[in-house]
Amino acid sequence: MPSSRALSVAQVGARVGVPIVIFLGCAMILTRQVPSDILLTLPAQLAGIASWQWGLAAVFTAGSFFAVAQYDVQAHRALGTKVPEGRARITGAVGIAIGQTVGFGLVSGALARWRMLPELNVGQALKLSTMVSLSFVIAWACLTGLVCLVLPAPAWTSALSVGALVLVPGLAALLFFRPTLTFGSRTIHLPSLQISASILGWALVDMAMAAATLWVLLPAGTMPFITLLPLFMIALGCGLMSNTPGGVGPFELVLVTAIPVGTEAEVLAGILAFRAVYYALPALCAMLAMLRPLTKPKSMTSHPAHWYDLPSSEAQALRQNDGCVEVSAAGGPAAIWSTSQTRTLFTDPGNRANAKMLSWLQRRARSQGRIPLIYKSGARLAHTARRAQWAVLHIADDAIIDVKDYTLDVPARRRLRRKLRAVTSAGITLRSGCAPPLTDAERLDAQWQAQCGSARGGSMGRYCPDYVSDQWVVSAYSGTELIGFASFHRGASDWCLDIMRHAPDAPDGTMHALVHHAIQDAHAEGFTRVSLASVIACPNGSSAFWRWAAQKALIAAGGSGLRQFKSAFAPRWVPRYAAAPTWLSMIIGMADIARVIRNPIPLAAPKTSPAHHQDENYELVSHSAA
Repeated sequence: MPSSRALSVAQVGARVGVPIVIFLGCAMILTRQVPSDILLTLPAQLAGIASWQWGLAAVFTAGSFFAVAQYDVQAHRALGTKVPEGRARITGAVGIAIGQTVGFGLVSGALARWRMLPELNVGQALKLSTMVSLSFVIAWACLTGLVCLVLPAPAWTSALSVGALVLVPGLAALLFFRPTLTFGSRTIHLPSLQISASILGWALVDMAMAAATLWVLLPAGTMPFITLLPLFMIALGCGLMSNTPGGVGPFELVLVTAIPVGTEAEVLAGILAFRAVYYALPALCAMLAMLRPLTKPKSMTSHPAHWYDLPSSEAQALRQNDGCVEVSAAGGPAAIWSTSQTRTLFTDPGNRANAKMLSWLQRRARSQGRIPLIYKSGARLAHTARRAQWAVLHIADDAIIDVKDYTLDVPARRRLRRKLRAVTSAGITLRSGCAPPLTDAERLDAQWQAQCGSARGGSMGRYCPDYVSDQWVVSAYSGTELIGFASFHRGASDWCLDIMRHAPDAPDGTMHALVHHAIQDAHAEGFTRVSLASVIACPNGSSAFWRWAAQKALIAAGGSGLRQFKSAFAPRWVPRYAAAPTWLSMIIGMADIARVIRNPIPLAAPKTSPAHHQDENYELVSHSAA
């Protein structure tokens, strides 16, 4: 068998030799199609191009390269390099100018980017160059088919159009429903829909500007721009596939064979002028720029924020769901949840619910190519978002218990009293403070999931020993057997109900007793508020559509039983809202949130603990159910 070294040499030879063969083949075809006497007239044809044509071509080239530079901006956002947009634009223009001129754009472009950005290593530069190249090829395939569909184009391009009509929605569905692809041990994170749409938009601007550069250099009346544009895009694609420097050969062959007979000399002269303006001049500027690469930026220090500092303890659920705490522009910590399509501010930011918070969230989302979304905010931030012309939706109601005023001796809690008496009669013992034994808790969690379905993720906690160890847990025992437990997040000023698990044969009222006892514990610990978490709300009760949508969402979330359970405690219902800059971004963002909740990431240990607890009061205490 041939050695791996021999195979690598053969591969390199093929990569170098195939473009040369393609170029020579195209050159032979062109020499047969274009008589030699026409080639002799090219100097005169070039001299006949007016100065205003050169100037306008330079303007269109600058516009095209401004659009080209945006590919790198989007790629940096998708890869999370944290390179500022200005630096990304410069290196993108330099990398593409070098790559498209010398050929082998994947490697040459990566080397140019590595040279320009000292904070990147070779692997990062190659990954960046690969993403830019692949995304442009895909964008070209989509746009060329659509342009050929709506503009005059050769009949054989109908296959491209059909392909684009299938490819565009298919890619959109893939990016939304499968944002992460796994190949063996390798995981690939696909760009968000917003980044992909931006790449498509800038690719269209880029190719239209490049076609305009060629069009102004052709003699007046050669062909209308709307006729040239699809031909130019097809020729560009043929050049890309050939991998010859600048696509030379296939590019010229496509255009010359498609032009009216008798204009070959003028078109060839225009193409030569186009290559001088669009390829040679940018490449020269790029090489000059590479003589002095950008300096490495100074690292910025930031003050750390902790989960315990957040106004709402509910946000701690994000510790096992790729959440983080960031210091916002409004001057305080904010719980941030990044999904494939969104950069979400989770739960109410309290006194920092102002316009600065909205602007900060938009900037942070834009830097990652995601949709800025607010999820489960209070009325104050929702009102601020409405004034900023954001789309706002009432999505949930939080069940809040004011611990100071909590008592069983009110008519609204008579059902709760009955439940507690039933649990006392069953001889159930409650233990509060720390997590139950690992094997018992895992058994109970498995039984619960077998009965109720897989645990949800996202904004909902899932059982994990490390995760629960930072929570206040109340457990129910029948004799020595664990039959139920409930865990609570503890924040700076409140508790929030998180995980509830019970055995299939647990006495009726067991979970009521666990929550009731936790409320008493919170009072003993000096907390003033316990949240029983939220239930789905109807955004507009007067709308038949919203009533239907809320009913469907309620069924998907487990039916009306959860609201009935929490209503037994006679809580104070507090509305929670979602907000996004537009209704379209609201739909995409909320759909992505729903997708992540129903299909959560694999469980892992929390990134950080809430940086508190395990104090002298956090210990095992036994009580009766009442």
